[in-house]
Amino acid sequence: MADHSTNVADKSALIFIEYVNDWLAPTGGINPQFQDRAQFDAAIANSKTILAEARRRGMEVIHASLRFEPTFKVLGEGKYGLRKLMRDYGSFLGEQADFFPGFEPQPGEYVVRERSGSSSVFTGTTLDSYLRNNRIFDIYLSGFALRQCVESSMRNAHDLGYHTNVIYDASAAFTMDQQTAFLNEIAPFYANAITTQQFVTQG
Repeated sequence: MADHSTNVADKSALIFIEYVNDWLAPTGGINPQFQDRAQFDAAIANSKTILAEARRRGMEVIHASLRFEPTFKVLGEGKYGLRKLMRDYGSFLGEQADFFPGFEPQPGEYVVRERSGSSSVFTGTTLDSYLRNNRIFDIYLSGFALRQCVESSMRNAHDLGYHTNVIYDASAAFTMDQQTAFLNEIAPFYANAITTQQFVTQG
């Protein structure tokens, strides 16, 4: 009898985190926070490379981002942390929440927009259900910023049982010290940190 089963171990997804104008456009409200501009520019270039490679392979590509309404009501009072900062900065409103040119989702690529102020792309969204329903357990994360949304998503993915990879040079921290600390002190406990070149050559 022929075996028509799918090799689920081969299914994987590239999850792009916050590739929107607020982070990436020169006019973005959060963009000036990147002190290491060389790291930021390299992350943009490397992200274009891994996105093209993932699409060439036919991998699942998932886009996770935020969009708020002007009163930020979903954030509640937001006394501390990102729930306060996003309101203070007026983040992810209107065109600032639009995908940055070159990183727009293509037809058929899943978009996660339900997040309500959490730094993890899994919290309060359909992402976990989407991945499990499609039998995807090997995931690759990249995006902005490395020590905030990417790191939180990595930790969450680890605890949910995913085989998590972080393409760290396609992600940008605000400083080189932050990237170094992530690689040496954080990532080894939660994920496999790889480069763009490693991602491309393994395919």
